[in-house]
Amino acid sequence: GELKTRIYALADRLKFPLTKLFMMDGSKRSSHSNAFMFGFGRNKRIVLFDTLMEQVDDDEIIAILGHELGHWKLGHTLANLFVTQSYMGAAFYSFSLCYTSNGLYRAFGFDDMAGTNIPTIIALLLFFQTIWAPVDKILSFATTLFSRYNEFAADTFSADLGMSAELQTGLCKISLENLGAMCPDPWYAVYHYSHPPLVERLSAMMESEKKTK
Repeated sequence: GELKTRIYALADRLKFPLTKLFMMDGSKRSSHSNAFMFGFGRNKRIVLFDTLMEQVDDDEIIAILGHELGHWKLGHTLANLFVTQSYMGAAFYSFSLCYTSNGLYRAFGFDDMAGTNIPTIIALLLFFQTIWAPVDKILSFATTLFSRYNEFAADTFSADLGMSAELQTGLCKISLENLGAMCPDPWYAVYHYSHPPLVERLSAMMESEKKTK
C-alpha cells in the first residue's frame, strides 16, 4: 500500500539498504508499540508492530522510522556494539586479574581453598557483587548518558527531515498507550532512563524548531 511505498522511499532517501518490511503481531502479547530494524550489510529489514500501526497514523509512522533510521545513519548501532563489547571485555579482564586472589576469597570465609580451586560460579558472584558493583554503577551511568544523547540526536535527525511535528504527536500517542512516565523526577530519570522522558524530548524538538525559524 501507500505506507509501504513511503517507507521504501524514506529508506532510499537515506540510502538505507531495505530489502524486506515486516509487521509483527505484537498485540497478541502486549499493547506495547515499537518499530525496529535488523540485518547485516546490504540486507536490512524493518519490523513494525501491529499495535504501532493502530495507534498512530501513516505520517507519524514515517517520522518514527525517521528516528530509528537516524540511529543507523548516525552510527549509533555500531557505537552501541563497541560500547557493549568494551564493557564486557573490561569486566572479564578485571575478573581474570582477581580470579586467583586468595585474599578475596578469605575475606568471605573461603580460608581453606586456593584461588584456583574456587568454583568459577562462586568467583564470578563474589567479583560482580563486590569489586565490580561500584564500577558497574559508574559505567552504567555513563552508558545511560550516552544512550540519552543518541536519542536526542535521532530525534533531531528525524526533525531535520521535516517531520518534527509528526514525530512529536506520534511520541505522545505511543507514550500514552504504553503508559510511559512523561515527566518523572529529573534526577531519577538522568540516572535510570536510557531514553529521555517525553517532556524533555518534546522540549528539545520545540527549542530546535525555534532556532531554525
